[in-house]
Amino acid sequence: MITQEMLTHLVQQLDTSVSLKALQETTDAIDEVILESEIDGIRYYLARCRPKSQSRICLSPRERAIAKLVAQGLPNKHIGHRLDISPWTVATHLRRIFAKLGVTSRTAMITQLIQENLLQD
Repeated sequence: MITQEMLTHLVQQLDTSVSLKALQETTDAIDEVILESEIDGIRYYLARCRPKSQSRICLSPRERAIAKLVAQGLPNKHIGHRLDISPWTVATHLRRIFAKLGVTSRTAMITQLIQENLLQD
Protein backbone atom coordinates (compact mmCIF):
# COMPACT_ATOMS: atom_id res chain seq x y z
CA MET A 1 0.00 0.00 0.00
CA ILE A 2 1.35 3.42 -0.94
CA THR A 3 1.37 5.88 1.95
CA GLN A 4 0.98 9.63 1.61
CA GLU A 5 4.62 10.07 2.67
CA MET A 6 5.84 7.66 -0.03
CA LEU A 7 3.70 9.40 -2.63
CA THR A 8 4.97 12.83 -1.61
CA HIS A 9 8.57 11.61 -1.90
CA LEU A 10 7.86 10.08 -5.33
CA VAL A 11 6.28 13.31 -6.59
CA GLN A 12 9.23 15.36 -5.33
CA GLN A 13 11.64 13.05 -7.14
CA LEU A 14 9.63 13.23 -10.36
CA ASP A 15 9.32 17.01 -10.21
CA THR A 16 13.10 17.39 -10.11
CA SER A 17 14.26 14.60 -12.40
CA VAL A 18 11.69 13.84 -15.08
CA SER A 19 10.29 15.92 -17.89
CA LEU A 20 6.56 15.25 -17.60
CA LYS A 21 4.07 15.56 -20.42
CA ALA A 22 0.82 17.38 -19.71
CA LEU A 23 -2.31 15.30 -20.20
CA GLN A 24 -3.80 17.82 -22.61
CA GLU A 25 -0.82 17.41 -24.92
CA THR A 26 -0.80 13.65 -25.05
CA THR A 27 -2.26 11.45 -27.76
CA ASP A 28 -2.49 8.53 -25.34
CA ALA A 29 -5.83 7.15 -24.23
CA ILE A 30 -6.27 6.59 -20.51
CA ASP A 31 -7.22 3.00 -19.78
CA GLU A 32 -7.37 3.25 -16.01
CA VAL A 33 -6.61 5.72 -13.23
CA ILE A 34 -4.59 3.65 -10.77
CA LEU A 35 -4.07 6.27 -8.05
CA GLU A 36 -5.47 9.72 -7.35
CA SER A 37 -4.13 11.92 -4.56
CA GLU A 38 -3.68 15.53 -3.53
CA ILE A 39 -0.30 16.80 -2.34
CA ASP A 40 0.24 20.40 -1.28
CA GLY A 41 -2.98 21.49 -2.98
CA ILE A 42 -2.14 19.84 -6.30
CA ARG A 43 -4.05 16.80 -7.56
CA TYR A 44 -1.91 13.98 -8.94
CA TYR A 45 -3.04 11.01 -10.98
CA LEU A 46 -1.19 7.81 -11.74
CA ALA A 47 -2.79 6.46 -14.90
CA ARG A 48 -2.27 3.47 -17.15
CA CYS A 49 -2.27 4.65 -20.77
CA ARG A 50 -2.00 3.09 -24.18
CA PRO A 51 -0.78 4.97 -27.24
CA LYS A 52 -3.48 6.09 -29.61
CA SER A 53 -3.43 3.74 -32.55
CA GLN A 54 -2.07 5.26 -35.70
CA SER A 55 -2.75 2.17 -37.75
CA ARG A 56 -5.55 2.37 -40.26
CA ILE A 57 -8.31 -0.17 -39.86
CA CYS A 58 -8.45 -2.35 -42.94
CA LEU A 59 -11.66 -4.21 -43.76
CA SER A 60 -11.94 -6.67 -46.61
CA PRO A 61 -14.51 -5.87 -49.33
CA ARG A 62 -16.83 -8.54 -47.88
CA GLU A 63 -16.45 -7.17 -44.35
CA ARG A 64 -17.18 -3.66 -45.62
CA ALA A 65 -20.32 -4.91 -47.46
CA ILE A 66 -21.55 -6.66 -44.33
CA ALA A 67 -20.86 -3.60 -42.17
CA LYS A 68 -22.87 -1.40 -44.53
CA LEU A 69 -25.83 -3.80 -44.34
CA VAL A 70 -25.57 -3.94 -40.55
CA ALA A 71 -25.65 -0.13 -40.57
CA GLN A 72 -28.94 -0.37 -42.46
CA GLY A 73 -30.32 -2.43 -39.57
CA LEU A 74 -30.46 -5.79 -41.32
CA PRO A 75 -30.14 -9.01 -39.27
CA ASN A 76 -27.62 -11.71 -40.21
CA LYS A 77 -30.24 -13.80 -41.98
CA HIS A 78 -31.18 -10.96 -44.35
CA ILE A 79 -27.56 -9.96 -44.88
CA GLY A 80 -26.73 -13.55 -45.78
CA HIS A 81 -29.65 -13.76 -48.21
CA ARG A 82 -28.67 -10.49 -49.88
CA LEU A 83 -24.99 -11.51 -50.24
CA ASP A 84 -25.76 -15.15 -51.02
CA ILE A 85 -23.88 -16.47 -47.98
CA SER A 86 -25.08 -18.26 -44.85
CA PRO A 87 -25.99 -16.37 -41.67
CA TRP A 88 -23.14 -18.30 -40.00
CA THR A 89 -20.68 -16.83 -42.49
CA VAL A 90 -22.08 -13.37 -41.77
CA ALA A 91 -21.55 -13.99 -38.05
CA THR A 92 -17.97 -15.11 -38.71
CA HIS A 93 -17.25 -11.92 -40.65
CA LEU A 94 -18.82 -9.85 -37.88
CA ARG A 95 -16.63 -11.52 -35.24
CA ARG A 96 -13.57 -10.68 -37.35
CA ILE A 97 -14.71 -7.07 -37.72
CA PHE A 98 -15.36 -6.84 -33.97
CA ALA A 99 -11.85 -8.15 -33.27
CA LYS A 100 -10.25 -5.68 -35.70
CA LEU A 101 -12.10 -2.77 -34.12
CA GLY A 102 -11.90 -3.98 -30.52
CA VAL A 103 -15.68 -3.76 -30.03
CA THR A 104 -18.33 -6.16 -28.77
CA SER A 105 -21.55 -4.92 -30.34
CA ARG A 106 -23.01 -4.00 -33.70
CA THR A 107 -23.74 -0.47 -32.46
CA ALA A 108 -20.14 0.06 -31.30
CA MET A 109 -18.90 -1.34 -34.61
CA ILE A 110 -21.00 1.06 -36.67
CA THR A 111 -20.10 4.00 -34.42
CA GLN A 112 -16.39 3.36 -34.86
CA LEU A 113 -16.69 2.77 -38.62
CA ILE A 114 -18.55 6.07 -39.00
CA GLN A 115 -15.88 7.88 -36.95
CA GLU A 116 -13.17 6.36 -39.18
CA ASN A 117 -15.19 7.16 -42.35
CA LEU A 118 -15.10 3.52 -43.39
CA LEU A 119 -18.74 3.22 -44.46
CA GLN A 120 -18.49 5.63 -47.40
CA ASP A 121 -18.26 4.22 -50.93
